[in-house]
Amino acid sequence: MACGHGLLAQALLLLDDSSPMALAVDRRITKSAATLAESLSSQWPRLKNRIQLVETDISDIALYDTDIVVSAHACGGLTDLIIERAIDAGARIAVLPCCHNLKSGDLGGLEGWLDGPLAMDAARASRLRFQGYKVYTQLIPSDITPKNRLLMAELESGRIV
Repeated sequence: MACGHGLLAQALLLLDDSSPMALAVDRRITKSAATLAESLSSQWPRLKNRIQLVETDISDIALYDTDIVVSAHACGGLTDLIIERAIDAGARIAVLPCCHNLKSGDLGGLEGWLDGPLAMDAARASRLRFQGYKVYTQLIPSDITPKNRLLMAELESGRIV
Protein backbone atom coordinates (compact mmCIF):
# COMPACT_ATOMS: atom_id res chain seq x y z
CA MET A 1 0.00 0.00 0.00
CA ALA A 2 1.30 3.44 -0.97
CA CYS A 3 4.13 1.63 -2.76
CA GLY A 4 5.85 4.43 -4.66
CA HIS A 5 8.14 2.47 -7.00
CA GLY A 6 7.28 -0.98 -5.62
CA LEU A 7 10.71 -1.84 -4.22
CA LEU A 8 9.35 -3.05 -0.87
CA ALA A 9 6.97 -5.50 -2.57
CA GLN A 10 9.85 -6.94 -4.59
CA ALA A 11 12.13 -7.15 -1.57
CA LEU A 12 9.46 -9.07 0.33
CA LEU A 13 9.16 -11.60 -2.50
CA LEU A 14 12.93 -12.05 -2.44
CA LEU A 15 12.90 -12.60 1.31
CA ASP A 16 9.93 -14.98 1.27
CA ASP A 17 9.39 -16.85 -1.95
CA SER A 18 6.22 -18.57 -0.68
CA SER A 19 3.90 -15.81 -1.94
CA PRO A 20 2.86 -16.22 -5.57
CA MET A 21 2.74 -12.47 -6.22
CA ALA A 22 2.82 -9.02 -4.71
CA LEU A 23 0.34 -6.26 -5.41
CA ALA A 24 1.96 -2.83 -5.22
CA VAL A 25 -0.64 -0.05 -4.99
CA ASP A 26 -0.34 3.72 -5.06
CA ARG A 27 -2.35 6.67 -6.37
CA ARG A 28 0.61 7.47 -8.55
CA ILE A 29 3.19 4.83 -9.45
CA THR A 30 6.55 6.48 -10.06
CA LYS A 31 7.97 6.45 -13.59
CA SER A 32 10.97 4.42 -12.39
CA ALA A 33 8.81 1.52 -11.15
CA ALA A 34 8.80 -0.43 -14.43
CA THR A 35 12.53 0.12 -14.95
CA LEU A 36 13.23 -0.99 -11.38
CA ALA A 37 11.09 -4.12 -11.80
CA GLU A 38 12.90 -5.04 -15.03
CA SER A 39 16.30 -4.48 -13.47
CA LEU A 40 15.49 -6.57 -10.41
CA SER A 41 13.95 -9.40 -12.42
CA SER A 42 17.06 -9.54 -14.62
CA GLN A 43 19.11 -10.19 -11.46
CA TRP A 44 16.45 -12.36 -9.77
CA PRO A 45 14.45 -14.11 -12.51
CA ARG A 46 12.00 -15.53 -9.96
CA LEU A 47 10.57 -12.00 -9.62
CA LYS A 48 9.51 -11.86 -13.27
CA ASN A 49 5.75 -11.34 -13.65
CA ARG A 50 5.15 -11.59 -9.87
CA ILE A 51 4.77 -7.87 -9.15
CA GLN A 52 1.54 -6.19 -10.14
CA LEU A 53 1.77 -2.39 -10.03
CA VAL A 54 -1.69 -0.84 -9.65
CA GLU A 55 -2.30 2.88 -9.85
CA THR A 56 -5.45 3.55 -7.80
CA ASP A 57 -6.61 4.70 -4.41
CA ILE A 58 -5.80 2.12 -1.74
CA SER A 59 -9.44 2.21 -0.65
CA ASP A 60 -10.39 0.65 -3.99
CA ILE A 61 -8.34 -2.53 -3.48
CA ALA A 62 -10.01 -5.63 -2.07
CA LEU A 63 -8.09 -7.13 0.85
CA TYR A 64 -8.43 -10.62 2.31
CA ASP A 65 -7.56 -12.32 5.56
CA THR A 66 -4.78 -14.20 3.76
CA ASP A 67 -3.03 -10.96 2.76
CA ILE A 68 -0.08 -9.26 4.37
CA VAL A 69 -0.62 -5.51 4.14
CA VAL A 70 2.69 -3.65 4.17
CA SER A 71 3.66 -0.01 3.95
CA ALA A 72 6.87 1.86 4.68
CA HIS A 73 6.79 5.58 5.40
CA ALA A 74 3.05 6.01 4.85
CA CYS A 75 2.77 9.67 5.80
CA GLY A 76 0.33 11.03 8.36
CA GLY A 77 -3.14 9.54 8.32
CA LEU A 78 -2.22 7.16 5.53
CA THR A 79 -0.76 4.76 8.10
CA ASP A 80 -4.09 4.80 9.95
CA LEU A 81 -6.03 4.15 6.73
CA ILE A 82 -3.79 1.18 5.96
CA ILE A 83 -4.26 -0.19 9.48
CA GLU A 84 -8.04 0.27 9.17
CA ARG A 85 -8.11 -1.56 5.83
CA ALA A 86 -6.08 -4.46 7.26
CA ILE A 87 -8.33 -4.71 10.33
CA ASP A 88 -11.47 -4.73 8.16
CA ALA A 89 -10.05 -7.66 6.17
CA GLY A 90 -8.51 -9.49 9.13
CA ALA A 91 -5.17 -9.33 7.30
CA ARG A 92 -1.69 -9.37 8.77
CA ILE A 93 0.01 -5.99 8.76
CA ALA A 94 3.44 -4.41 8.89
CA VAL A 95 3.81 -0.62 8.82
CA LEU A 96 6.63 1.83 9.33
CA PRO A 97 4.75 5.01 10.34
CA CYS A 98 6.00 8.37 9.13
CA CYS A 99 5.18 12.08 9.28
CA HIS A 100 2.83 11.89 12.27
CA ASN A 101 0.01 14.45 12.14
CA LEU A 102 -0.25 15.32 15.81
CA LYS A 103 -3.15 17.76 15.35
CA SER A 104 -5.62 15.28 13.89
CA GLY A 105 -4.14 11.91 14.87
CA ASP A 106 -5.10 9.75 17.85
CA LEU A 107 -2.50 10.14 20.59
CA GLY A 108 -4.42 7.82 22.90
CA GLY A 109 -4.20 10.32 25.77
CA LEU A 110 -0.51 9.44 26.11
CA GLU A 111 0.98 12.78 25.07
CA GLY A 112 1.50 13.71 28.75
CA TRP A 113 3.98 10.85 29.11
CA LEU A 114 5.33 10.24 25.62
CA ASP A 115 6.39 12.46 22.78
CA GLY A 116 3.66 12.89 20.16
CA PRO A 117 4.81 10.44 17.47
CA LEU A 118 5.54 7.71 20.03
CA ALA A 119 2.15 8.31 21.69
CA MET A 120 0.44 7.99 18.31
CA ASP A 121 2.25 4.75 17.46
CA ALA A 122 1.47 3.34 20.92
CA ALA A 123 -2.20 4.17 20.33
CA ARG A 124 -2.02 2.37 16.97
CA ALA A 125 -0.58 -0.73 18.64
CA SER A 126 -3.28 -0.57 21.30
CA ARG A 127 -6.00 -0.28 18.65
CA LEU A 128 -4.71 -3.40 16.92
CA ARG A 129 -4.66 -5.31 20.24
CA PHE A 130 -8.24 -4.16 20.96
CA GLN A 131 -9.27 -5.57 17.55
CA GLY A 132 -7.89 -9.00 18.49
CA TYR A 133 -4.42 -8.71 16.98
CA LYS A 134 -1.19 -9.95 18.47
CA VAL A 135 1.18 -7.00 18.13
CA TYR A 136 4.93 -7.05 17.52
CA THR A 137 7.07 -3.92 17.72
CA GLN A 138 10.66 -3.47 16.64
CA LEU A 139 13.08 -0.69 15.88
CA ILE A 140 15.00 -0.46 12.64
CA PRO A 141 18.47 1.04 13.21
CA SER A 142 18.16 4.83 13.13
CA ASP A 143 21.12 5.13 10.74
CA ILE A 144 18.90 3.37 8.16
CA THR A 145 15.89 5.61 8.82
CA PRO A 146 15.03 8.05 11.59
CA LYS A 147 11.36 7.03 11.28
CA ASN A 148 12.24 3.60 12.57
CA ARG A 149 9.33 2.14 14.56
CA LEU A 150 8.09 -1.04 12.88
CA LEU A 151 4.58 -2.09 13.90
CA MET A 152 3.51 -5.61 12.93
CA ALA A 153 0.37 -7.50 13.84
CA GLU A 154 -1.55 -10.67 13.11
CA LEU A 155 -4.89 -11.87 14.35
CA GLU A 156 -4.82 -14.00 17.45
CA SER A 157 -5.97 -17.52 16.61
CA GLY A 158 -9.68 -18.04 16.96
CA ARG A 159 -10.68 -14.42 16.38
CA ILE A 160 -13.48 -13.98 13.85
CA VAL A 161 -13.62 -10.85 11.70
